[in-house]
Amino acid sequence: MSVLYALCSILVFFMIEYYVLCRSFKKADYNNGQKRDVIIVLGYPAKKDGRVSPILRERIKKAAKLYHEGIAEVIICTGSDVANKYVEADVMSQALIELGVPDCNIIREKHAKSTYENLVISKKIMQDRGLKTAVIVSSPWHLRKASSYAYRFEIDHLVEKSKIPHEYLLLVGVIYFYLYTQMFINLLRYNKDKQTKFPI
Repeated sequence: MSVLYALCSILVFFMIEYYVLCRSFKKADYNNGQKRDVIIVLGYPAKKDGRVSPILRERIKKAAKLYHEGIAEVIICTGSDVANKYVEADVMSQALIELGVPDCNIIREKHAKSTYENLVISKKIMQDRGLKTAVIVSSPWHLRKASSYAYRFEIDHLVEKSKIPHEYLLLVGVIYFYLYTQMFINLLRYNKDKQTKFPI
């Protein structure tokens, strides 16, 4: 019985957490076939041997699919060597080339080490190249965070979710709970810091 109570408590907490995050972190609509100037595919660490990890694989496949559907002619691959020596942008670019995307249509952004930096630097690239609109590609559990940053930086964007890797199907709930709890804690810290700096 205690296990059931614990599970119910976790479920209630997650529902409250999800409600708060949906109110605090705005997410754009899905692209649904609209033409955009650029596809921004957000990085994720490669495997330790440099091969594409399952999560990154699905993001790359989605970006390539959008490219071949004519959604945009340019793809920004954004991500540095965050978790190991392999630069995410380079790993993504090579995989996209193997999926038929011309190298000349790929922009490698190799400095971003977080979602925040992914969007900051991608906006700078868009401004430098006269790209006005974007579709952001990432995993379903990551899109709300990414989109909220894009809104903050005034990027005209829509989103597209990659598929959940079959290797992770049984862990989807855990992934959502972990990442949304992390976002919730960061939101609480942000509000606390804001009150400390600007007391009512």
